[in-house]
Amino acid sequence: MQTSWHEAYTSLQQRIKTYARHAHWTMCGLSLCVDAFTRLDDRSDALLRAGPPPAQALAAELRRRAQAGIGGEIRFDWPDGPAWLDAHLSLRTALGGTPAHAARLLTLLGAPALLSLEHRTPEQIAVLDPDMLLAGDGPVRAAEVRAEGDDRPRVYVFEYDAEESIGGVVPPRASRIILRFHDFDLERDEAFLRLSQHLLRQESGHGSGILAGFNSLGAGARLDAGLREARLIAAAWRRAGIGLIHLEMAGYESPACRDHTLEGLTGAMTSIGMSLSEFRALDPDTVSLEDGLIQLGERFGLERVSVHADDWAISATRSDPDREREALMMGCLLASTRAATGRLAVPTSLPDEARFETPPPEARHGDWSIVSCPSPHLRRPRTTLGLGDTFMAGCLLVLGQPKLAGIGTPAWPLAPEDRGQDAFTASHSS
Repeated sequence: MQTSWHEAYTSLQQRIKTYARHAHWTMCGLSLCVDAFTRLDDRSDALLRAGPPPAQALAAELRRRAQAGIGGEIRFDWPDGPAWLDAHLSLRTALGGTPAHAARLLTLLGAPALLSLEHRTPEQIAVLDPDMLLAGDGPVRAAEVRAEGDDRPRVYVFEYDAEESIGGVVPPRASRIILRFHDFDLERDEAFLRLSQHLLRQESGHGSGILAGFNSLGAGARLDAGLREARLIAAAWRRAGIGLIHLEMAGYESPACRDHTLEGLTGAMTSIGMSLSEFRALDPDTVSLEDGLIQLGERFGLERVSVHADDWAISATRSDPDREREALMMGCLLASTRAATGRLAVPTSLPDEARFETPPPEARHGDWSIVSCPSPHLRRPRTTLGLGDTFMAGCLLVLGQPKLAGIGTPAWPLAPEDRGQDAFTASHSS
């Protein structure tokens, strides 16, 4: 049966509640923070340019990245930066960090997610949703956790729109730049480690775990200690029978730190995900996207490698390609809904302005399947923050559990006879 991508996503929308109702636990670690948001536009650029030399240098770097359409994360050496930004820019605070965004979405959908949190400070607890689950003697709602300790430094987020001037610079795409002035430790939450093992032992080999936050550790001893700790946690999860351990990539302060992280987690992780820009930075010489994905999977002993772009997503997987495609589409659907509404939300319909472009071709290479789909792409999203984290959480909602009874193989936009034996290019509809 041949159908359109619009129809395929509309059908997927109707399966979200089933996935959430039958979902196994997702363990969300090992970092989170408080984000302070502002708009990157003519006004904020002018304020930075009128500030002290470090503020002027920051303005120049933000404009440079926006002009190139680069989001990502940077570390900036300016000890007085947080105090200056707090005093001069209009800021709002919110929950930050890949594991936290994933836990928030899964909780909203009604799927069980446990969040690692050592630093239960007043500002950090205040940005959690009341029903998010932390570790105590058992899972505990965030609303029931007592805040204590001193608040930690914030992370600053500058969001910008496509084609909106920033000091004379016009960005080609909407994105956000994540700015930190400090290195952070991982959340060393002993209760999370104990409880996650207990819960996973009840999952019969299913469930999933997220490892993230290593890019905020800096270089040297702090990163090495974080990697050792992550390997111990992953080993404990494996003993408890976890089905999937996922590393979500991010922007690192140097290629050496990024590569050291990947090497340090080899054997601990089974899956990695990243944006297209992160993939290009990781493997700039690869001409073939599918070859690059497979090479990464082979190099680090993975079961899947996933890349998400603005208007499509792709994976190399050793497992069921139809299930992987369902996971990619789930991630794209939830991320598109967040982009359209400006917040996490349960999809009720596709955004009116969503468009479907042709995704990269699918293929089969030995025991690897290349699987892809277009996303419901928005030219002018209301937000770009957390879209990659939302995409990841949607993928894990599908992949962290067994194939559900009653959910058969969906009717994909191209019939099997039109795909070719080794590869196919999907059609698209508007």
